[in-house]
Amino acid sequence: MIGIWALAATSISQCYTENAHYVLRHDPGVSASFRPVDSGPDWPSRVALVVRSGRSGRISWWLPWRGGTDNLQHLASTTDIDARNWQPPNPDDGPRPFGDREYVGTDADYNILDDVPRRGKPAPAHMLIPDAGSSHDSVFGAKQFFDLVSCSPTGK
Repeated sequence: MIGIWALAATSISQCYTENAHYVLRHDPGVSASFRPVDSGPDWPSRVALVVRSGRSGRISWWLPWRGGTDNLQHLASTTDIDARNWQPPNPDDGPRPFGDREYVGTDADYNILDDVPRRGKPAPAHMLIPDAGSSHDSVFGAKQFFDLVSCSPTGK
């Protein structure tokens, strides 16, 4: 039995970002996963985070980006990447349905990863959106960690 758990932990720890699936701790009805996206040179992570709320049915899309002089990581809300004519937003004034949020990713031991998730790179084991969870937050619901729960390609 211990061997099975060790094997599962190893396979998740070697998960690429675009295959990572998460659940919001304390609210498993909120899930998140990364999808490969051709986001252009202004959004070099080449993934979009999709957050789904089982309670409201709401889906939101986010593009990871590294902060400038503040050395923080962020998520920029974007429109549905599956929409027919979706284009990555202009980084200075593109549409942001839910604004920008700070992002913190960690490894399995909660060591902070000083970068945003990127296609083809190892996925964070945990993610925190520090400015989430206010009483007006209809996207994330709670200020809590997203925990990596599985690793498999998503497709469309």
